[in-house]
Amino acid sequence: MRRLRSFLGLIILGSLCGVGILAWYTITPQGGKNPPAGEPASAADLKLDRLRYTETREGVKEWELEAASAQYFKEDGTVVFEKIRAAFFGKSEQTYSLEGEKGRFNTQTKALEAFDGVRLETSDGYRLETRALRYQPDTRELSTGDPVEMRGPQGKITGTGLIVNLDQQRIKILRQVNVVLTSWNPAGNQGTKP
Repeated sequence: MRRLRSFLGLIILGSLCGVGILAWYTITPQGGKNPPAGEPASAADLKLDRLRYTETREGVKEWELEAASAQYFKEDGTVVFEKIRAAFFGKSEQTYSLEGEKGRFNTQTKALEAFDGVRLETSDGYRLETRALRYQPDTRELSTGDPVEMRGPQGKITGTGLIVNLDQQRIKILRQVNVVLTSWNPAGNQGTKP
């Protein structure tokens, strides 16, 4: 009987040790694991709520941004945003308003990215939706390789890939372009439909 109790005690002790080792292995971070895509590998050096930022060149406002929160990663030179709104200013007072659930800004190149439910509206009545949009300051262009849908006063355009040149006020959809007109008026008659 004494041997049976000792044997059962060893089994219970061994089981508890096994559970403890398994729990320790599960909650301890594993070396070599990569961080989720789009997030820097290091912990944030600075965290802010309700950020507002304006980018200027030679005293002229190029764009401004508001975010619900921001995290700055000094090692990567990156700022990661949550719920961003940005306004880009073209020539002739044209404005492009951008919204996205998340964003990223490179403090060295000044490139800005918005992703997850991106919407872009122009001051002349066009609205565009896509997954991600990148602003490149050297060319003053917004671009994506993702599928896009653009709606305007005359209809809807869908396709893949996009370049918006802010200075030339030109929007170009690159591939698989499909146009649906809601009103077409070649002779100046109001309300004609194709």
